[in-house]
Amino acid sequence: MEKKTTISDVAKYVSVSKSTVSQYINGNHQKMSVDTRKKIKNAIEELNYRPSRQAQFLTTRRSNLIGVVVADISNMYSSLLLKGISQYFEHTNYQLIIVEAANSEIKEQKILQKLVDQNVEGIIIQPSNDNSSNYQFIANNQIPMILVDREIEDSPWLSVTTDNEAIVTKVMHSIVEKHYQNIIVVSQPIHRVNTREKRYDTIVDIGNSNNLNIKLIEIDEAHYTDVQQVLEIAQTGKTAIFALNGTVLLDMIKLMNDNNLNIPEDIGITGFDDFNVTEIIAPGITSINQPSKLIGETVAKSLDQILKGTPANKIDIPTIIKSEIHWRNSL
Repeated sequence: MEKKTTISDVAKYVSVSKSTVSQYINGNHQKMSVDTRKKIKNAIEELNYRPSRQAQFLTTRRSNLIGVVVADISNMYSSLLLKGISQYFEHTNYQLIIVEAANSEIKEQKILQKLVDQNVEGIIIQPSNDNSSNYQFIANNQIPMILVDREIEDSPWLSVTTDNEAIVTKVMHSIVEKHYQNIIVVSQPIHRVNTREKRYDTIVDIGNSNNLNIKLIEIDEAHYTDVQQVLEIAQTGKTAIFALNGTVLLDMIKLMNDNNLNIPEDIGITGFDDFNVTEIIAPGITSINQPSKLIGETVAKSLDQILKGTPANKIDIPTIIKSEIHWRNSL
């Protein structure tokens, strides 16, 4: 069996003390020269040294663990979000624990408790609801937490989101200009999910101001939509579907294709998110592109600053990331 590299081996390789290597590993670089840091870093890589997480925790009482909780890991938005977060933290001493709450408040609570039990140093979460009391025990355990994609009103936590109302308003103005009479909003359940509520409320406000008929269809985990209900609405006037996230948008495009409905002649369609797929689907789907990876990088950078001692209200990083509309031919 190959002998495991120890901290003593690294120290001997660089000709420094074990305590110096230990300080480097634990992020205590203040009194260490740049040359020494570089030599230790190279030695760790060349000798393939892997520090013991348990030993580090016992020495520093720090786990170097970050918990990341997403609502639905199968959603492309979440995948790109996680990519942005992981790419930022790969240049630090932190390790990520990535878990999915499956849009379940009960599962989310269990996950958060496990993260607390594992002594995570910070949490990034796409919250399942906007009830701040559900997350109070995180604050009670003095664990820094940042919200991503969704907000919790009147909460102490920083949130990084996109400009939901502004971007939906732009699409709605186009719908009004094109003389649509009906809008079918399709979404997973919106109650107490702040992002979905904001998008829906914006559609309703503009729709009501322009005498449009707004119909909300909420779909369950099976993503079933009654096409007959859609067709009955479409028969009453010019109709557009507005999907509130990327998964639902693709579901609606498939529904229309399966039922031989032409876009936009029979029904127009738009929504979140643009992951290049909507560009290649005929006739080209007008969709809202959220910069998910950038949002991930931003929330990671913000949490890193908090962990370094910067108060959340002093972080000088934009927390509302602008989306963009890819105008095509589906409306």
